[in-house]
Amino acid sequence: PKMPNHSPYDKGIMTTKTSVYVVAATTTAASVLAASLYYRHLRALAQIAQNEATIAKLEETRSAERKGRIRAEMKLRSHMKEHEAKLIDANIGSSLEAENLNNFQEDDVSKSRNNYVGKKVQPQQQNHSLLMHCIGTIVSPYTKRMGTPRQGALVPSGRGFIQLRIPVECIEGLELYSHAWVLFTFHANTDTPSANGAASNSFNKLNLSKTKIRPPRGNGIKVGMLATRSPHRPNNVGLSLVKIVRVDKKEKRLHLAALDLVNGTPVYDVKPCVPWDIPGHHDKVPLAVPTWVSQDDALQTVEFTTIARESLANQVKDGKLAPLYTTKNGGTEGAIETIREVLAQDPRASNSNGPNKRGSKIIMTSSGAEADERSDSYKFLFCDVQVEFLVSNNGVEVLNVKKIDFDSDQYVDGIPVLLSGS
Repeated sequence: PKMPNHSPYDKGIMTTKTSVYVVAATTTAASVLAASLYYRHLRALAQIAQNEATIAKLEETRSAERKGRIRAEMKLRSHMKEHEAKLIDANIGSSLEAENLNNFQEDDVSKSRNNYVGKKVQPQQQNHSLLMHCIGTIVSPYTKRMGTPRQGALVPSGRGFIQLRIPVECIEGLELYSHAWVLFTFHANTDTPSANGAASNSFNKLNLSKTKIRPPRGNGIKVGMLATRSPHRPNNVGLSLVKIVRVDKKEKRLHLAALDLVNGTPVYDVKPCVPWDIPGHHDKVPLAVPTWVSQDDALQTVEFTTIARESLANQVKDGKLAPLYTTKNGGTEGAIETIREVLAQDPRASNSNGPNKRGSKIIMTSSGAEADERSDSYKFLFCDVQVEFLVSNNGVEVLNVKKIDFDSDQYVDGIPVLLSGS
């Protein structure tokens, strides 16, 4: 049939109706999107409020006990990290809401109304905070902070690797360098910033509870935290120099030596060390450090008893030190060498109130008997074994090496929470 002819007036009415329908549909879709994002944001805020109440309760428990030695402290750190993740997600979600809605209005609505000018959302004030993503995780024999070298170069035989979360192609060519810088976070720290007060912004608080500290080998002097290599810093960021051993492309591992990193440490970046990183290489100005840094207080001898040596060999055979020390890579002798280097630096706590602390020694008489009551041995974790040792005027003696079975619920960030005597 023959189609009727429409007058210019009729065509104008049809065009106007079409435009109205498009605008109405677009406005409805924008409203639905805004409502959905709004309620999602409300749910996130409710979860944040619940987390803040839990954190406040945990902090109250922590204040009643010795800091850093109880479960409440570990649970608080774990819950704080969950809270931070929620806050970051909520803040990012708020920004995405505004960005998505703004883009929807500008891109979609402007297609049907060429004269539409999208209303820009005012950007938030920049605070220069940085959200970093983990690119890998450290696997090392140092299960806890106690027993971890204060500097990797002091234990050159220490073994470890970075288990990469990114494509292995990212580190192709790194094996041509001898050393690298590793940027990481001190995930085992227990001095989390307080969540009291402005708890909603606790994830971007600086750790400034102590601006000055006493270095363990500073003989009681107090210096600014940034004048030390202490793990307790305004931001929980660390920088470590390590030796590159090899790249395992199949297993996505960067094998290292001479490292001072706790097992499970999150890694954020790896940079090759170049000659210009070495002080004095270019300008011939020698490196200068305070006297308390340069002093050599290493213990002269570290000996294993027959029981300790045999026990360690059995633990290596049973796979308790795998994958770093095994029967296939000279694990027993390698572990003995690393443990010797660790103990030569006297890893005992220097701020202990008891007599058995760094610098103290049991005085042995000519007959081999102890001349005082400081006879308690000390223990530290190495992989999944416990090393028991004694420091005397004759040096360090490793008494025994025992296997440790951990409960899965006693870990926070991959670190055992409680261990008697360690």
